[in-house]
Amino acid sequence: MRAMTPTVNDVRSDIPSLDSHNYADILECIDLGVIVLDTAREAIVFQNRTAIAIFDGMSGSLDYKAVSALLLQGMSTGQGFGKSQSLHYKNRLLGYTVYVISDQYLVILIRDITDSARLESIAEAVNAMENITHIFSGIRHELGNPINSIKMTLSVLKKNLNRYTQDTIEQYVDRTLAEITRVEYLLKSLKSFSMFENPVMQDVDLTEFMELFQSLVAGGLERHAIRMEVLVTADARWVCADPRALQQVMLNLIANAVDSLEGRDDPAIIIATQRRDDFIWITVQDTGVGIPPDDQQHLFKPFYTTKSNGTGLGLVITKKMVASMNGRIGLVSQEGVGTTVTLAIPEGHHADA
Repeated sequence: MRAMTPTVNDVRSDIPSLDSHNYADILECIDLGVIVLDTAREAIVFQNRTAIAIFDGMSGSLDYKAVSALLLQGMSTGQGFGKSQSLHYKNRLLGYTVYVISDQYLVILIRDITDSARLESIAEAVNAMENITHIFSGIRHELGNPINSIKMTLSVLKKNLNRYTQDTIEQYVDRTLAEITRVEYLLKSLKSFSMFENPVMQDVDLTEFMELFQSLVAGGLERHAIRMEVLVTADARWVCADPRALQQVMLNLIANAVDSLEGRDDPAIIIATQRRDDFIWITVQDTGVGIPPDDQQHLFKPFYTTKSNGTGLGLVITKKMVASMNGRIGLVSQEGVGTTVTLAIPEGHHADA
């Protein structure tokens, strides 16, 4: 006789019933603050111990109006529900999300994120210092070439000013101006370097962006004999991003690639773009040593690193900056073959389109 397949009711009958008291007990035990509001009666119908502790145990004064004033500002039009928010409250930083569960009830999930925010700030500061060192090293090298060229050109011109024709003099002046333009760009790169809490989104031409970016990192790559290729396709040329934040992201990825290419034969970095699903996918592929599978799952965790002199902060900051531009980041690596990091950045539009 064939065995009968259990029905939903059969399975449900084997599970102990959970009444409202059981649910309340569960919510009391979690380390996430939970507040349930009745908007029709303007009352708090539930708050667990974690929520009370977050507000210093002042459950008596934490009434509906107080919660609304603290956590529901700007949500009267329906905006902000279901989105992560933050609030400074009595020298602490609180992270919370408000959910609509019916026409009458709202649920607020809240957590004290002061310590995690402090660690994140430390991570950003350390990562910034690492990248400042990398940038200054490259710019110091890059500034030397144009300055020496300017000095040599002007010296030759000074000695032969009375002998050269007007056309020849103009050629020397044009050469000098071209080198000065190069110096100006490098100094502009220094000015633009910073961390961006509030990115300024704009349409960015990746063809122009990558040309300028290559000139910024060229010195460091040459010292390591690393070959770089950049392939920007015509249909994957424009992104909507903060160009300064995108530059910082690319610097982080190139720095990681350079480390992985040490001692490799024919070290190379290939940057390519592709358009897909209203995103521009930027891949940064290296021919480095690759990352062991066990390490890959921890790469975006703060302070996790496999480098002897690393801090484990670069990819954490990179992921945050990509997210701040409404993008995504992914990584695929194979030991002995190399690593490919993929950025999905929202598609932009040509200024004349």
